[in-house]
Amino acid sequence: MIECYIFAVFILSSFLQTATGFGYAIITAPLLALVLEPKETVMITMLTGLMIRLMMMKTTQHEGSFKAISPLIIASILGAIPGAYCLSFMSVDLLKFFMGAILLLFTVLLWKNYRFPIHHHTLAKAIAGGISGFLATTTSINGPPIILYYLNAKAEENKNALRGNLTRYFLLINIASIILSYAMGTLKIEELWVTTLVSIPALVIGFYFGERFFHRINAEIFKKMALAIVFISSIVLIYKAVS
Repeated sequence: MIECYIFAVFILSSFLQTATGFGYAIITAPLLALVLEPKETVMITMLTGLMIRLMMMKTTQHEGSFKAISPLIIASILGAIPGAYCLSFMSVDLLKFFMGAILLLFTVLLWKNYRFPIHHHTLAKAIAGGISGFLATTTSINGPPIILYYLNAKAEENKNALRGNLTRYFLLINIASIILSYAMGTLKIEELWVTTLVSIPALVIGFYFGERFFHRINAEIFKKMALAIVFISSIVLIYKAVS
C-alpha cells in the first residue's frame, strides 16, 4: 500500500515539474515525509529530482541559458554548504517541524502571489539563491525562494525561457546538493536505491503527461490545487513533530 502511495506521489510531482518548470520538491517532500523518515525523504527527493531534471534538459535544451542563472547558482552553492552541515545533526522531530514550517510559509506566499519591490537585482538574487541553497540540503525544498524572486522581478516574460532557466538552475543545485550531502555523510545511497529505482517508471509517466499538457494546462488552477495539497501536508508534518 505504501509503495503504491509513493509511486503516485512521484507521478504527481513529476507531472507538476514538467508542466510548470517547478514544484517537484514542494510536492514530493511533504507527501513522502508522511510515510518515510524526514532525512530519507530529503535524500530521495534529491536523487529523483536529479533524474526528472535530466529528462527535462532534453526538451528544454534550446530554452533559457546557464549564463542567466549563474548568479543564483553561485549564491545557492554558498548557502548549501552550511545547510548540509546542519542536516547532519538535526533531530527527526526538528527536521519535520522545520520542513513543515518552511512549507507553510511559502505556500501562503505563493498562494497569495506575494509581491515585494526589487531595487537591487544582484542583492535579491544573492538572498534568494542563498536561502534556496540552504533549503536544498536541509529539506530539499529549494524552489519557493527562486519562484518568488522571478514572480517579483518579472525577469522572464517568456514561459518557455522561464521553464528552461528553472530546469537548469534546479539541475545544477541538485547536483551540488547531492555532492555536499554525500561528503557530509547524510546521503547513504545503499539505503535508498530500491525506492529510487521504483520511482523511475513513475517519473517517466509524469514526465510524459506533463510534456503533453505543458501548452494546454491552466497553470494557475493546477498551482492552487498543488499548494492546497502542500498546505495540508505541512500542517500534518508540524502536528507530528510537536506531538
